[in-house]
Amino acid sequence: MSNKHRRTTALEASTCDVISSLPDELLHHILSFTTAREAVQTCVLSMRWLHVWQPLRRLSIEGHEFTSKIGFMEFMDNLLLRCGCIPLDSFRWTTTGSVYLNDDRASLCVSYALCCNVRELEIVEHHHLLNLDHSYFTSAHLRILNLSGVSITDIFIERLFSGCPALEDLVMVDCHVLATKFSSTTLKNLNITSRSLNVYDYDDDFEDLVIDAPNLISLHLEDLPFLAPCLVNVSSLVTAYISLEEESSSNFDAKYSIVGALSNATKLKLLSPVDNCDDYPSLLNKMLNRDLQRSQTLNNLKKLSVGDWCVDGDLHALIHLLGCSPIIQKLTLCLGYIPSYHIDFFFLNRCVLKALRRPPKSWSALSPRRRLGNA
Repeated sequence: MSNKHRRTTALEASTCDVISSLPDELLHHILSFTTAREAVQTCVLSMRWLHVWQPLRRLSIEGHEFTSKIGFMEFMDNLLLRCGCIPLDSFRWTTTGSVYLNDDRASLCVSYALCCNVRELEIVEHHHLLNLDHSYFTSAHLRILNLSGVSITDIFIERLFSGCPALEDLVMVDCHVLATKFSSTTLKNLNITSRSLNVYDYDDDFEDLVIDAPNLISLHLEDLPFLAPCLVNVSSLVTAYISLEEESSSNFDAKYSIVGALSNATKLKLLSPVDNCDDYPSLLNKMLNRDLQRSQTLNNLKKLSVGDWCVDGDLHALIHLLGCSPIIQKLTLCLGYIPSYHIDFFFLNRCVLKALRRPPKSWSALSPRRRLGNA
């Protein structure tokens, strides 16, 4: 029988390398779900795979895959050298306690990624605070920047917004935030969660945290000691999560308006911790109540979450806030520090219904320790 018409045997079918026969574009897509080290290791499979990994447009380097700092740095150097300046969709690296990059090498990696016109850049540093060279942040292509374990100064933010005019998403989690002004006309999502450092790491003076972003859609502010949020222009804001710190209360005065600045939001979570119930209401809570009296009607607000600051003795703040929210659908009370014996739940429920003049679709009172609504 001619080989042309011979059927493939079961053994031949089981050993056939189907994946290697796929086109490069599909193989690149498959490798985009692996880390950079795993992608490089495919070069030993066969001659077909020798250079498949090099044109990858998504690079993710994980520090936990390496046992030494030297090996991690050598891999980074060789990877960037062999990949060349291929345009990147994303570039990401994370470190561990013993495997990390120093400031100079980290800055060079940032420079490489931006020279490759990367659109999404993520840096996760677990070992120490990185002080990146702000002069490298020049790119017309960078749209998403996620930072963790990075020192954020005023000059860094100023350079970032001026040098990266297409930046839309900025996330800074577990960073040392010293910057006091975030002004951008392109920014759509901003997340600032500062690193919990000793109070002596900050200056004695309180500072304004000015946010001027007319196209901002989502805002998340949390753990910002000695920084008082000053929302100058956030008229496009839809979703806001703001957790205020008592350490910033000394800097609040009549010029601040948080609730009023969020008049167009559809989803709002506003928390203010109360460390000592004997001192309740605190200076910060008094500021929020005063700000609430000056706020406009929240015509678009559908989902609202508030903390202890909104549940004073006569529930005046909560009633006023609900009265300013004509289309609210869900109300959540996050009560973390006020003991249950301080709250008359029957009175609370009656006041909520009275303020709304109709029962909301959903409302609950929550606590880190228990669900107070069922107490």
